[in-house]
Amino acid sequence: MNKKSMVLAVSLGLMTATNVAVAQMAQQPAKLNTCIGCHGVDGNSVVPNFPKLAGQHAAYLEKALKDYRDGFRRDESMAAFARGLTDEEIRELAEYYSQQTPR
Repeated sequence: MNKKSMVLAVSLGLMTATNVAVAQMAQQPAKLNTCIGCHGVDGNSVVPNFPKLAGQHAAYLEKALKDYRDGFRRDESMAAFARGLTDEEIRELAEYYSQQTPR
């Protein structure tokens, strides 16, 4: 393979990887950054104090977030994060994490 072909192949590979990453980011809920610090981008927290969200039922996650937001479940950190979430944002986050693969 000559240098031009090699450069072209590498460039196409990088462009494809970038397009896949952008597409994956577009599928992520807007408020995901609120959660990833503790629960991870894919819901597989590596810290035992923070539960894994990946693969949980969306209805359970939605109810839990609404309960934190509305004061029915008590955890200062979760309440602070959930307080600013709308019903739609909670639904998006619950759906997103329910579709992630648990590890």
